[in-house]
Amino acid sequence: MKKFFIIIFAIFSIGILSSCKTSSKDSVKTNTNPHQAIQGEWISYSESKINLPKTTSAADAHKLLDLTASTSEKIKFDKKKVTLATNEYDYKLGRQIIIGSYSYDYKLEHGQDILKFDTTSSDIGGNVYYRVGSKLEKEKTKEINDKEAKEKKSVTHLNEVWKAKTDIIEKSLKEAMIGTWSGHFKAVATTGQGVAWASGMQTLTFDGGTNLSFHASSDSLTNFDQKVIHNAYASYQPNGILGLEPSDHIPVDPKKLINIIKDLTAEQMFSRIKYIAFSYDVTTDTGTISQSFSPSELSYKNGKLSFDTALLITQCGDEGVQISGDVSKTE
Repeated sequence: MKKFFIIIFAIFSIGILSSCKTSSKDSVKTNTNPHQAIQGEWISYSESKINLPKTTSAADAHKLLDLTASTSEKIKFDKKKVTLATNEYDYKLGRQIIIGSYSYDYKLEHGQDILKFDTTSSDIGGNVYYRVGSKLEKEKTKEINDKEAKEKKSVTHLNEVWKAKTDIIEKSLKEAMIGTWSGHFKAVATTGQGVAWASGMQTLTFDGGTNLSFHASSDSLTNFDQKVIHNAYASYQPNGILGLEPSDHIPVDPKKLINIIKDLTAEQMFSRIKYIAFSYDVTTDTGTISQSFSPSELSYKNGKLSFDTALLITQCGDEGVQISGDVSKTE
């Protein structure tokens, strides 16, 4: 019995010593001089975000949703300097971190591997930083990357489905535009560059969406035949096609949108379109001409789109000079 108690006491003593040693280590880590503890490199993250693209190019026109990639920002402390982005500053450390004329409340957490700022200043973009190389930093990096990979996959799939649907719109529109259109254009006031287009007849001929001929009776400089168009795309308001009101917010959940668009027919899409335009650029000897062709009173029957009139807006170069007017099909 005596021998038994001796063994139990020995085990108990070892346990206490081990506990004290562990406690001592933790104490050393958490009670390290703050000036020493904050030194090193830290990183903060902004997560990826799904949003609606702004249609300004042919590439954007074929997207229903876009994905803004996650970003990171690093901050580095040494004994006397702190580096923010590429800028280096003196700093003082006490109850607050003082950098230049700014004071930041801060605290170190999770074994001093997380640095938190309480600030609204633009000097420091994030408010939670992870010690570079720590377990927490590696876990956060994986979390950010995994989330972004899933979002990218779902957004890419949605855009592929959406493009297949809207390719029908663009193909039908190009086919309906084939032929010659003409109309009377209004005068445009002289701009600061001293450029103006007088009123007169304008005529344009499409050969199927690849080449264009254009003649302005009031300005011979803009006349050209068989020029290749580029940066061409059809633009429209997605709300109507999706069966939403113009004021409704388009959901940014790819799964919800897939369910809305997967069964859309061409007839449904064209019946819901409230506005549509075909925009393109033409490079001529005198500069770049940008045009927007917006048909009205669309009719889609038996797999074919038709219309008789359209609004044509023409902009010459970077001067912002525009002429606009209605055109009708002549042949």
